[in-house]
Amino acid sequence: MKKLKLWIPVLIVTFCLSTGLALAGAKQRKTGQIKWYSYKEGMTLAKKQNKRIYLHFYTDWCEYCDEMKKTTFRNSSVVKMLNSDFVAIRVDTTKNHKVAAKYNIRPVPDNWFLSPDGNKLRNFLGYYEPDQFVTVLRYVNDTLVSQK
Repeated sequence: MKKLKLWIPVLIVTFCLSTGLALAGAKQRKTGQIKWYSYKEGMTLAKKQNKRIYLHFYTDWCEYCDEMKKTTFRNSSVVKMLNSDFVAIRVDTTKNHKVAAKYNIRPVPDNWFLSPDGNKLRNFLGYYEPDQFVTVLRYVNDTLVSQK
């Protein structure tokens, strides 16, 4: 009976921790996801909807690209801004050589912003943490667009 009394607090703590982790995971999923398009589909959609384009060039073997995918692109502010203000396109440079060559992509990650008709606004090379990337998105929205 004494052993049973010792296990009850352990079971309660275990249950609370597992429930808390499950709820935290559900909250993270609620932040939404970026709606990514293929290059061709995204370019057509941007022109049709008159929305700016965000091109993210990456590879599967790039650690910084993977880190952006896991952190930056899961940030609720980044997700919201990309989905509302841009047509987001991901391009794997190892699989889509023609598009990578068109933009002269060498190191990745490389982040390009284009006007709705496909003209370059600016590119930002490298990895960006979520807060840094929100600043980049605001800069593109507030400064670059008004300059063009």
